[in-house]
Amino acid sequence: MKRYLLAAGAVFSVLLLACCASTGPSKTGALVKVYRPNVETSSLACSTPQSKGISFMYVGPETISGEAGPKEKKLITQFARSVLSETRVINPIGIPPMEGEYPNLSIDVLELSVADRNKQNRITRKGVFEANINIRQMGLIDCTTTEPISIVKQYEAPSYKSETLLSPRKLKGKMIKEAVRRAIRQFVPVKRTVLRPVKTGGDELVEKSARMIDGGNCRGAYEAIKPVAKSPDCRDADLLYNAGVAIECMAWKRAIKQETQARYLQEAERYYRKAAGLAPDDGDMQKASREVSYEVETFFVSGSAQNDTRQERDRYTAPKGY
Repeated sequence: MKRYLLAAGAVFSVLLLACCASTGPSKTGALVKVYRPNVETSSLACSTPQSKGISFMYVGPETISGEAGPKEKKLITQFARSVLSETRVINPIGIPPMEGEYPNLSIDVLELSVADRNKQNRITRKGVFEANINIRQMGLIDCTTTEPISIVKQYEAPSYKSETLLSPRKLKGKMIKEAVRRAIRQFVPVKRTVLRPVKTGGDELVEKSARMIDGGNCRGAYEAIKPVAKSPDCRDADLLYNAGVAIECMAWKRAIKQETQARYLQEAERYYRKAAGLAPDDGDMQKASREVSYEVETFFVSGSAQNDTRQERDRYTAPKGY
């Protein structure tokens, strides 16, 4: 009898574990890009709170000052814009923001030089770039270096192989780009690829969408559950969450244009926020809601930033009549 009870208990435990396993979060899901705030803030000190990122920025010869002639200003502008482009977050603007729609990247050059020294059949090429850098947008952003950013590069080669050294232009470009990267890095969130788990168990549509997302068919999963998920009466947190996972996956795997990514992520944010409200104790839903909300606010704020700037400008505009 005792042996029978032990065997029955073991079978019951296995069945119980199997039931529990079928209702938990899937160990697979969709790989998505997640951007988190960059904690590096040592280069620039800001007198305005930075709750959002920067989507657009202007830098041009007009924003370059100090020890830089026309050629140096063009060179600095070229390499600074290339740094903004490589972030894939901050878009360089080629036209000056006459009404302050975008922040300015201003560079006050203290030194930009490249000098060669020959000694004992060796040539040493030394470059120095030192500058104060600030980022300003009227009423919204005011950040500046607490002390000059100083970049020094030095290379050596045998005199008969001087052509192997970086050219003066390339050396200047290397220093300028490093200095600009230091200045803007706190506005460039850190990107990670993470697995966004899906919910399984319960409703047939939840199971179906989970299997399709696991198989890489995010669009198919979204189309399958969209009619139910978009209904204002939908109260199924798992279904809403899986809809968010599917469309977030589409944002990073199918969308090419930033505008399309923004639209997808904004839609995912709405699903995640509703799911998180229905299931406040679900860690996956709360985390997804926070992360996608941050991405939407950080990368796709150009329109709202322009409106904020116009309102701020109007506040300071002198009255035209009495």
